[in-house]
Amino acid sequence: MAKRILLAEDDEDNRDLVEFVMKRSGLDVELLLAEDGKQAVEIAIKEIPDLILMDMQMPVMDGYQATQAIKANPATKGIPVIAFTAQAKPEDKERTLKIGCVEHYSKPMDPEELLIVVQKYLP
Repeated sequence: MAKRILLAEDDEDNRDLVEFVMKRSGLDVELLLAEDGKQAVEIAIKEIPDLILMDMQMPVMDGYQATQAIKANPATKGIPVIAFTAQAKPEDKERTLKIGCVEHYSKPMDPEELLIVVQKYLP
């Protein structure tokens, strides 16, 4: 059965690139897409994905707020969230880990590196 990954990313090019990488990876994954943090929270609650890749800078609700909402909900709090962000300073990493992200992955993405991180957290 396919593992489900929720990608919360407002940049269409980044969404397309992650979709392409996942399709070519040979992994049995279904990608769910959200364009902002509010959609990410709604999809996470409705679909209960196996993993979430969360952009931290998005419109409507940012990734920090969305992650906190997901971690506060008993139905979704156990889903691993990977911060998927262009913010790469040590304090950015510290902040994402503090709100419950299991990993801080900095863009621009390296397809092989991303797949290693994703596989690390897929059950």
